[in-house]
Amino acid sequence: MDLTRDAMLVTLRIHHWSGKRYDRKASEHVAYHHDADTDAGRYTKRLLPKAAFAALTKAVSAARSAHYDNTLPWDDQGKRLLSVDNFDYYTATLDGCIEQMVGARTRFIEDYDFHVARARANLGRLFDPDDYPPKEALGRKFRVRYQVTPVEDAGHFLARLGAEDAARVRRDIERDVEARIHDALGDLYRRLGSAVERVSERLGDGDDGKPLVFRNTMIEHLRTLVDVVPRLNLFGDAHLARLCEEVKERIAAVEPDMLRPSRSFDPGTRERVRRAAAELAPQFAGYFEEAA
Repeated sequence: MDLTRDAMLVTLRIHHWSGKRYDRKASEHVAYHHDADTDAGRYTKRLLPKAAFAALTKAVSAARSAHYDNTLPWDDQGKRLLSVDNFDYYTATLDGCIEQMVGARTRFIEDYDFHVARARANLGRLFDPDDYPPKEALGRKFRVRYQVTPVEDAGHFLARLGAEDAARVRRDIERDVEARIHDALGDLYRRLGSAVERVSERLGDGDDGKPLVFRNTMIEHLRTLVDVVPRLNLFGDAHLARLCEEVKERIAAVEPDMLRPSRSFDPGTRERVRRAAAELAPQFAGYFEEAA
């Protein structure tokens, strides 16, 4: 495995105006009328109705989820590891989320004056026109973008060090990279294992002896995972690949309606899938702990 060849780093940047503002006068007013210290609490007002941000919030959430679902943890500065095999899917998905954000932003700006008028009525004397940015500034307040950079090759600066220093620094770098790879691979195990464990739990019976509620999204989530995990398994972990294939064949391939009371319900299939999930879940648990 050569990370500089098989992977890249990607950073997601999101700008999303909250539409909220701390009101010092209102906070002081509340404190005064309750005989409280002025620093006992803060009054934050919602400048626009919550519904005004619904489409924008949905677009941001979709972008953030897609970013994390299709990448692996790498450092503490927000960079995540993206495999070359998953590059096309990642960029197509994020570009779709960005398009969704642009559309929601356009509609928000078109309706901005209406939202402000509603806010004036809702806020009463708390309304302050100076709290509201001009319409032409809103485009900069709602943005989603991603930046792709190569995985850094330490060779170019090691060559400038003396032999002894270079050897020490190389050892430190190798240990750091090994720890990051360990955590990234462990993240894949935890993602898939948690989903399998959830299926195992929900296919049991409740205290009343009746089947627990089982939703389509549990199988749909597993199907997404067994699709993306092989593309993110750039470390070639054979054990993970085998478990992923078993989950795909024994659990994800089953239609959700067969696992819960419905016209297609099959108690035998439910029990078979429950046993498969119960058997597979322990194989994920604790397989990778956090790197020391």
